[in-house]
Amino acid sequence: MSTTLKSKVAGLILGVSLALPAVASAEPAHLLFAAAPTGSTWYAYAGTLHSAMLEELPPGSSVAIMNTPMAIANTKLLTGERADIGMIFPPVANWAAQGFGPFDSKVENVRGLVGGMDQYYQRITVQKDSPIKSLADIKEQKLPVRIGTGPRGSLNEYIARLILQSYGLSYEDIESFGGNVAMNSFGVLRNQFGDNQIDMIIGITTPGHPNTAQLSIAPGQRFLSLSDESVAYLKEYGFSPATMPANTFEGQNEPVEGVGFPTSLYANKALSEELAYQITKGIMENRKRLKQQFGSMASWKAEESAKQENLQMPLHPGAERYYREAGILK
Repeated sequence: MSTTLKSKVAGLILGVSLALPAVASAEPAHLLFAAAPTGSTWYAYAGTLHSAMLEELPPGSSVAIMNTPMAIANTKLLTGERADIGMIFPPVANWAAQGFGPFDSKVENVRGLVGGMDQYYQRITVQKDSPIKSLADIKEQKLPVRIGTGPRGSLNEYIARLILQSYGLSYEDIESFGGNVAMNSFGVLRNQFGDNQIDMIIGITTPGHPNTAQLSIAPGQRFLSLSDESVAYLKEYGFSPATMPANTFEGQNEPVEGVGFPTSLYANKALSEELAYQITKGIMENRKRLKQQFGSMASWKAEESAKQENLQMPLHPGAERYYREAGILK
C-alpha cells in the first residue's frame, strides 16, 4: 500500500473514531413532565406528547408524567425546578411574569416550547330563563346574583375574579347586592346549578367539553358574551380576543364573544438547548398525528406555535432553533 493511500485510510479511520464519541455522548435524558390530574384532558395530552418527545430524545430516555393540579401548580413546579417541562395556559404564564395573583414575585426562569395546541374560551353561563343579559346588568341593577366558580386559588376562580373586575365588580360588591360567590368543584357547581341554588357559573371550556355540555341538557343554560371593554381589560392579563362559534354546544344558537387561550408547553430555562430542541421537534413533527387523536387540537397551526401571544414567556433557545430551521420563525 502506498504511503499516500495509507495516509488516506488512516485519516478515514481517524475521522470515524472521532465521530463515534459524539454519538455515544448523547446520554439518555430522564425528564419530569408536569401535566394534570389523572383522567383529565391534559393528562391524556401528556401521554401522547410524551410518545412524540421520545421519538427525538436520545435512546433510553424517559419522560415521567406528573399528576398535578394543572396550570398554576405546573408553573410553580417549573419555577422551583421540580419539573423539567409542563403544560401551562398563557394567561397563567403572563401572571407569573408579572408576579400577579398566585405568584408572589416575578417568574424569570420559565421558557416557551410549543404554543397554541388547542383552544379554550371563557364560559359564563346562566339559567336559560335568567333575566341577566350581560354582566353589566349586575352592577347597573345591583342584582343579588349567586355565582359559582372553581375552588379558591384555582385557575377558574382567578379567571372569574378578573372577569368581574373587568366590569368594575368585586366579590364584596356581589355580596353587598345580596348575592354570593360559591367556590367548589364543577361536580358540586353542576348540581347547585341544576337545583337552582346558583344563577351563574364562570370558568373556562373547550369546544364540546362534557362538563359544559351537561348543563345544556339539564337544566339548560345560556352563554353570556363579554363587552369590548372587558376584552380589552383581559388582554392586559394575557388573554386573546376569541369568539366561540354558534352551535359549539346544544342550544347555543349565537356566537359567544370574549377571550380565549390555548394549552402551551414550557420548560425550565435550565433545560439544555439540545433537549429543548429535541422535545420541540418531536412534538411539531408529530403534530398531524396529535391533531387526529384529539379533536380539541383541530385548530392548532404550526405557525401559531412560536407566537408570543400563545406563550407569554420568552422562547427557549432550543425551541427557537427548531422553529428557525423549520421556517416557522424568520
